Amino acid sequence: MWVDQGENPLQRDIEIKLLRTLLAVVDADGFSRAAQSLHVTQPTVSQQIQRLESIIQAPLFQRAKRPLRLTPAGRELVTHARRVVALNNDVLSKLTAIRSLDTFSMGCSIHFADRLRVMLSQLAVDRPHLTCAVVTGLSASLVDRLTEGDLEAALLLGTHTERSEMLGRLRLAWFGHVPVTSDDRIPIALHGGQSALGLHIVETLAAHDVAWHSVPWSTDPLAIRASVQAGLAYTALEERAHHNHPELRPAPPGLLGPAPEPLPVYLAFSPTAREPVVDAARAAARALLKGAPVSAP
Repeated sequence: MWVDQGENPLQRDIEIKLLRTLLAVVDADGFSRAAQSLHVTQPTVSQQIQRLESIIQAPLFQRAKRPLRLTPAGRELVTHARRVVALNNDVLSKLTAIRSLDTFSMGCSIHFADRLRVMLSQLAVDRPHLTCAVVTGLSASLVDRLTEGDLEAALLLGTHTERSEMLGRLRLAWFGHVPVTSDDRIPIALHGGQSALGLHIVETLAAHDVAWHSVPWSTDPLAIRASVQAGLAYTALEERAHHNHPELRPAPPGLLGPAPEPLPVYLAFSPTAREPVVDAARAAARALLKGAPVSAP
């Protein structure tokens, strides 16, 4: 007979260990096999079930019957026990992942390289326990490294993957101050290789029938900007580039036609990127794009 001694049921706690024992008995269909699966003795299992029954103040099994059967209270408790144990495991798994995440690798399109200082400074303040190992490069090469598992996340310009999210569109403008005549082809500095920006510039010039020729191609944004600042070529950069680099001069209106359409900016993840990495990469991307001429998606 179970006697309620007036104890507030909300003040009683059930240990996870006891719920695990209950589930082991149910899943193994017996105390003996449950003891084997838990690597304890059968009396230990019996004692833990008795403790559980004393806490809920009701029997859990119909012990007079074979095979072993649950009482109504037992069936109800088993349903909740499975959820509680699963939630306990989920919490521990996520906390362990967060604790183990002290470094993650992130790629950054070379077109955002100027903003890395701001991003890393902000991460140092917001997440002092976290180290971000940054790799810069063309978006196409960063996608390859994501696929191969060399990187866990990457901020991409004009390129996306199956596991990516669009953060916005980078607004662009023409820059340069090269003297040209109406008969001259306009010198254009482009990023070589598979640069999404370089290809976008070429497509824009073709769409507006602009006669142009390429100065030496480069994958280094500093070299591209230097050639434009030196008055050797024109190119398209983010529309506020001259705010951080006063030597850059906006191109004369109409010379190259309308500015290229904004390019989409994506945050992409490797197929195996963990949830803490996803969260940290999102924070890094927000810090990096803060103040950038990025329109909403």
